[in-house]
Amino acid sequence: MRNAIMIVLMMPVLSLAIDMQAPYAFDLPDEAFRLMAEATVDPCSLCVEKKLKEAYAVMNRMLQPGLVMESDERCRFLKRNPGDGFELSPVCQPTGALKQAGGEGRKPPDVVFVFYTPQARLVGISENDYTDAGTAAVFNDSPLGTVFEGRIRLIPYKYGDGPTYTYFQGANKLQIHCTVIKLTPLKR
Repeated sequence: MRNAIMIVLMMPVLSLAIDMQAPYAFDLPDEAFRLMAEATVDPCSLCVEKKLKEAYAVMNRMLQPGLVMESDERCRFLKRNPGDGFELSPVCQPTGALKQAGGEGRKPPDVVFVFYTPQARLVGISENDYTDAGTAAVFNDSPLGTVFEGRIRLIPYKYGDGPTYTYFQGANKLQIHCTVIKLTPLKR
């Protein structure tokens, strides 16, 4: 009887612990990305504006400052483009479902997580949100094509299209601003 009472009393605490698990990098807003892909081929400028507004609303709910995302075997981070600064691409984007939902000419946005250091700053990013030098060195010392396990925290960017992101419509590129908490190279 005593154990049963203890279990009942612990249930709310356990449910909070389960809810506090960090999302993984693959928990990105596919619905928003689908709308953005549709906007790339829509000839109606008002329709494009409406689709982007809907996409931003979805991303504004999901991509909040402070959200921690962690990679796992289903989705890791990749250093892919030279000269793009401190950008990590989730290897699981676009997802299979998003690729299948695409139609003639529709291209999901190029999603990158971008981070900053005292040497690579951006106006509107707080110094408190810079990635530490040791983590940045791990990134810099890794060649293109390096796959990483990692953990990031989304950071506010007051000059973006949403609380943590900037969308470059012409390039169809979505930059999600973050701090890298942990970065471990897996294969080079």
